[in-house]
Amino acid sequence: MHRCTPQRRSPFPAAGLLGAFIACMLPALPASVSAAAGYPERPLRFVIPFPSGGVSDIIGRSIAARLGESLKQTVIVDNRVGAGGTIGSDVVSKATPDGYTLLLGSLSTHAIAPHVFRKLPYDPVTGFAPVGTVVVAPNLVGASMKLDVRSVKDVITLAKAKPGSLSYASSGIGAVFHLSGELFNLLAGIDTVHVPFKGLAAAYPEVASGQIGLVYDSVISAMPHIKAGRIRPLAMLGARRSALLPDVPTMAEAGVPGYDVTFWQALFAPAGTPAPIIARLNDEVNRSLKLPEVRDAFAAQGAEVFPGSPAQLAVLLKNDIALMGKLVRQAKVQPD
Repeated sequence: MHRCTPQRRSPFPAAGLLGAFIACMLPALPASVSAAAGYPERPLRFVIPFPSGGVSDIIGRSIAARLGESLKQTVIVDNRVGAGGTIGSDVVSKATPDGYTLLLGSLSTHAIAPHVFRKLPYDPVTGFAPVGTVVVAPNLVGASMKLDVRSVKDVITLAKAKPGSLSYASSGIGAVFHLSGELFNLLAGIDTVHVPFKGLAAAYPEVASGQIGLVYDSVISAMPHIKAGRIRPLAMLGARRSALLPDVPTMAEAGVPGYDVTFWQALFAPAGTPAPIIARLNDEVNRSLKLPEVRDAFAAQGAEVFPGSPAQLAVLLKNDIALMGKLVRQAKVQPD
């Protein structure tokens, strides 16, 4: 409740009484509004939970630089790496919710991690305030040129004719590409065998030779192998085609209705961050994503701008947590 405190007697009694009356009648500004009024008044910290030099780092630093320009404040990038991005995410979840600490989170840190880590130190929903989506990274499924298939329907036909004979490579157990393969199995009613690698670079010789039939990867990583004729791109894993491979259909278009594994990256703040600050940050980020130079820079990294509201990010997160949980259970991934 707003309380009025006694004031020193005014030399103009009527004016003093009127001023006191007005002061008492005016409601106090909510703390969130007053906190946002002068925001930002000092440098911000932008936590990227992945190593320097990678795609996530390049994207995060670009957003941080744009935020610094639009907010007219220094934005300090802090690479807090380890445990699949969960260490940096945990740092932000426990930071003061004042808008001065932000996180570049992702499908991995917020939708997959809850299911593959036995004791995740943060709650991906209650521990954060969604700010907005930033980019999506187009991913695909490709087939070895040694495999006699030219489409997703060909793969399904082959897998059903010879159950368990067709394998696929991914970047590791519980990773997004592993779960992408499990969703294909689930929706197509087939049984392709998962072969995990520590990094897909090691998988391509086996895919090229035909030892492994399929590979799930990002477009930017797979492109050299596509151009070299080692793999044939069959379908995009997300809900839309990639500008880099416009003739390659989505999985849904290729005959697997309901398939959608969109690898997104998004901006989060600690839970409890004032709504006016969240709105300001979302507005500034979305404005920067409309710039041609930003779109071009992200495209060079195989990413596409993906602006959205805090509410849209919250719905996306809820849906993906449920989907990834289902796939982890199907794949019988044991939490670490």
